Amino acid sequence: MRSSVAPYSRKAIALAEARSEQSGSDRIDCHDLLIGLARVGRGVAADVLAEAGFDPAELDAIPAGA
Repeated sequence: MRSSVAPYSRKAIALAEARSEQSGSDRIDCHDLLIGLARVGRGVAADVLAEAGFDPAELDAIPAGA
């Protein structure tokens, strides 16, 4: 069975999951996912976030789970 999740989305989810695990959380929060989407830097979601001025580096400075 083929996954319907785009490669960039899979990468964003993996980044979000890693960030969540670093904080000791057992779930991915919205800010983890937004940072993951923006950090991938490719795809529609990353383009929209960049166009809106979203800076993952600023939120990355906030500890995960805060």
